[in-house]
Amino acid sequence: MQKHPKVSIVIPSLGRGESLNACLKSIHSQTYKNYENIIVTEEGPLAEIRNKGAKQATGEIVTFIDDDVVCEPRWLESIVESFRRYEVAGVSGPAVVPHEFRRNRDIFRFPTLKKIYDAVLLEGRQDFPGHITKSGTWTTGACDEGCSYEGEVDFLEACNMSWERSRFLAVGGFDEEFKGVGDWSEPDLAFRIRSLGTKLWFSKDAKVIHKPSKSGAFKKRTTDSRNRLENYLLFAKRHVKPHWRHELYKLFLRAYYAIKTSKRCCDCKA
Repeated sequence: MQKHPKVSIVIPSLGRGESLNACLKSIHSQTYKNYENIIVTEEGPLAEIRNKGAKQATGEIVTFIDDDVVCEPRWLESIVESFRRYEVAGVSGPAVVPHEFRRNRDIFRFPTLKKIYDAVLLEGRQDFPGHITKSGTWTTGACDEGCSYEGEVDFLEACNMSWERSRFLAVGGFDEEFKGVGDWSEPDLAFRIRSLGTKLWFSKDAKVIHKPSKSGAFKKRTTDSRNRLENYLLFAKRHVKPHWRHELYKLFLRAYYAIKTSKRCCDCKA
């Protein structure tokens, strides 16, 4: 890779003007300047929208972020440095969710349930970022303010992932079988790229602050239970080995999405 490779930053965005402006302002303030922004404002399945953005990319590195993140000043510099130093296919970093925004994320909405989830499904490894446990779920350490991990990971954070574009294209990008908001298309891509014999890296300095917005795609995320469950089952069929914790996690997801669907129906009737 060149010493100063061009980075193509793909940002799907729809109905989040204020968040997008804050995101773009943080990109403009980066210490690393060789980049292009590609903003995709179409509606549709997220995997498809991201692939459309990637087709416009001209950089050696293609980076995907959400429009509700704010990037730390050395974010891009750290990404490029990690690619060059470790000869990896992908780079990610912390995607910190501040306390006041945690109720906008399913995984953090119910603190007591999260403690049980951490102990049983994350096997007590919740502080560890970028790994898939035996249960088939993802560790959440990248979301914590104190995340200081540096090393190899199984997958890249969905709102903070950078790929060597040639590797991304070699596997055909995001699999468009993953519908709706694209849950689990990101780790699926990571596993397919890792199958080429490459590794992925997590840099503590490649940091963004994720402020999950309730506008734009948020409504789809809250009403898309069927696609989200089917997306996970597709990922699990391909990449998760049999284990009793995995069976438990599937039961948990089915119950959780059934409750969400039922609550939504009750709200509509009300």
